[in-house]
Amino acid sequence: MMNAIYKFFHNNHILAVCENAICQKAFNLNLSHFEMTELPELVSQCETLLKLFLNHNQLQQLPTFVNKLIHLQVLTLDYNKLTDFPKVICQLTTLKILNVSCNQITCLPKEIGQLVRLETFWCNNTGLSHLPSEIGYCVSLETLGVRGNKLQQLPDNIRRLKKLRWLTLESNELPSVPHGLKELKQLVHLNLKNNHLRRIPSCLSKMSKLQYVFLNDNRIDQICSAQQLQNMEFIRMLNLCGNPFCKVAAVRGQLREHENILYELFEQKSAAVIDDLDDFDVDDEDELSDWENSIVTSDLDSTDDSSLENDLEDISILIPELSRYITNFS
Repeated sequence: MMNAIYKFFHNNHILAVCENAICQKAFNLNLSHFEMTELPELVSQCETLLKLFLNHNQLQQLPTFVNKLIHLQVLTLDYNKLTDFPKVICQLTTLKILNVSCNQITCLPKEIGQLVRLETFWCNNTGLSHLPSEIGYCVSLETLGVRGNKLQQLPDNIRRLKKLRWLTLESNELPSVPHGLKELKQLVHLNLKNNHLRRIPSCLSKMSKLQYVFLNDNRIDQICSAQQLQNMEFIRMLNLCGNPFCKVAAVRGQLREHENILYELFEQKSAAVIDDLDDFDVDDEDELSDWENSIVTSDLDSTDDSSLENDLEDISILIPELSRYITNFS
């Protein structure tokens, strides 16, 4: 009896939140942490939504009526019960931020390439076994996180992501990376920690914006040439700790000559590596620590951050659309 009463009030609370968003013509709708097993159809009437937070629920699928949210730019679905990537998401071509981490999504549909405005995509800890080549058509991507999966190779088309600045592939099964990675000229942060790499990727020396590279805890057993190491000195921190070749005295001696290389956990010049930050060329508003640290992106706070400032920003996004209805200011 008590369970039925709780369920009644719980469901009505969800509907009340949705109805309020409809009445207020809200830009944001936060339905996270509601233990929902399905999305109420009322959501389809929230036509002004820019941000929809559905993380930390029990959703197994996403209904097709979501495609009515034609202005949606932010969608969080992390920590649900999804067993497939909902294809309806690929119809939301205005999306800029998408988080599907911590579900059971083993593959992405080729339609993912339709999200040409997507700037941030988190797909961590889902059991993902491969990235489709169509990911290369998401040409606006600046941040891509696919850590904690089962990737054994990357598509050659990843080279098309010319705007990518942050790429984390930690804890996969990659034995190598495509040479075309060198074409990611804007990349600042590259995390390949805990994969199956046996060589330091030669393409790193061609990626002049790189500042933080994590190759620690791989299977690298052969050092590259002294010239190649010298060509990578522009990288602020190159982490090679936990690789087999770090135990070889001759290799350690060679690595010791490069202040930007870490080969022992916090026992050498880690302070020197990040001591001189005056010439760091990432935009001023970016926190240096954010670029260095590969935070657990699936645990980012992706819930509603409503404020007057954010509301004004949301309104400005809609102005081009609203201007169609404005014909005379007098």
